[in-house]
Amino acid sequence: MTQASPLLAVQNVSKSFGAFRALDDVSLSIAAGEVHGLLGANGAGKSTLIGVLSGAHAPDSGSVAVAGTAIKGGSLQAARKAGLAVVHQELMMFPDRSVEENIFASVLPAAPFAFVPWKDRRQRVEAVLDRLGAHIDVRRRVGDLPLSQQQIVEIARALCSGGRVLVLDEPTSSLSQPEAEGLFEAIRSIVAKDAAVIFVSHRLDEVFKLTDRITVLRDGRVEGRWATADTDIAAVTEAMVGQYAQHRVNANAAPLKAPVALTLRGSAPGVRDLDLSLRQGEVVGLAGLEGSGVSTVMEMLGGVVPVDGSVDLGGTALRLRHPIDAIRAGIVYMPPDRKKGGLWLDRSVSDNIATAAVGRMRPFSWLRKSTLDGIAEKRLEEVGVRTNALYERVGRLSGGNQQRVLLGRNLESRPRILLLSDFTRGVDVKAKAAIHQLVRTLANEGITVCLSSSDLEELLDVADRVVCFRAGRVVADGPSTGFNKLSLLGTVSGVAAA
Repeated sequence: MTQASPLLAVQNVSKSFGAFRALDDVSLSIAAGEVHGLLGANGAGKSTLIGVLSGAHAPDSGSVAVAGTAIKGGSLQAARKAGLAVVHQELMMFPDRSVEENIFASVLPAAPFAFVPWKDRRQRVEAVLDRLGAHIDVRRRVGDLPLSQQQIVEIARALCSGGRVLVLDEPTSSLSQPEAEGLFEAIRSIVAKDAAVIFVSHRLDEVFKLTDRITVLRDGRVEGRWATADTDIAAVTEAMVGQYAQHRVNANAAPLKAPVALTLRGSAPGVRDLDLSLRQGEVVGLAGLEGSGVSTVMEMLGGVVPVDGSVDLGGTALRLRHPIDAIRAGIVYMPPDRKKGGLWLDRSVSDNIATAAVGRMRPFSWLRKSTLDGIAEKRLEEVGVRTNALYERVGRLSGGNQQRVLLGRNLESRPRILLLSDFTRGVDVKAKAAIHQLVRTLANEGITVCLSSSDLEELLDVADRVVCFRAGRVVADGPSTGFNKLSLLGTVSGVAAA
């Protein structure tokens, strides 16, 4: 790789929003054939830099060039024409349209009455999928595909539009480890054809496995740059968040003699003959690959999916026909997609959190703004979000802070059982550890926590007990100390660990 003539050159870029300086003299160069890791804690400036590269933000100063040609800042069209393409963490597709239509949507002719023969269209789409090594029926509805294949379709669309520099923002946040491995193969195929990939992820083990070089941002500035082979996770973590020691938070596991808080027995589509018990003050991790039934079990507990069987909460039989039934019983479900199923992005942080308290107020009483703000401010402090964000629109917060706002609202519902699905998705290493500690604090207060994560190692760090699923059935159930990452992966995949 030659740094003298990089494929992408970002030089001395700065960007402010009012008095807040989001980027401060940031420079970055990436060669063709390179996978470049872009790291930083939430709020470090990654999202703003991605916005500058995509043309969504015009920099206040500095320049961006692709293959030696400067591109106009603040122009989505100019960035796209230059070959800069961003695949966002939240996928943006037409779920009711076919794979072929979604991929080719990026290059539809703009001229009136222009026509592309369907055979030409299909050949171009299939050629892009072949480049990625993907075997996907181009006639299938995108909404019917598993998330891992939807991710590939999104990347294929970026390539089809002529993308030479692809920014992949948290592409594995909702993928299992085998699915992530498939994505990595696709990324290697991309850079083998005179292209480059900027890989943005909070999963440092993946960054070290995949990338050639790493750049770390902190507080809007470049804090460090390395060839990946010349550094380690400790050095990168310190550059991201300062000196900070990660630690397991499940050292004091909940006593096995604690009373049973909830029992679920029954079946649902994709889950058979389930018999699951959760104890008071226990943190239970549900482990499984995509399609294993883990997400369905979380939705059964949360009242989203009907249970063909029984649910017992502290000796009382429940009939969960709707999430509101679960909430009234003290079971609160935090869905994995915070933007679609969890938050009002166009409302303030205060509105999002305080709504959980409205149902406890007296009928016909005034909703005093000061009271609601006080409720929200208390929860913000608890989950570690700065209190001056109280009146910000949630949609303007970083992904990690959005996740914590959603957690704050769920806590304001005063749960007896807290269900956290992919609960640290898109959260940086420091914020993740803070959420882990908060989960332990809640368990120590007697709240039962049931959680799932696509990061199996995270389950081992947080959970007292791990329940493993495969093909809709429980295949193992035991203390987290009885597993390591390799044995846990072997259990949920059905492949014996070496």
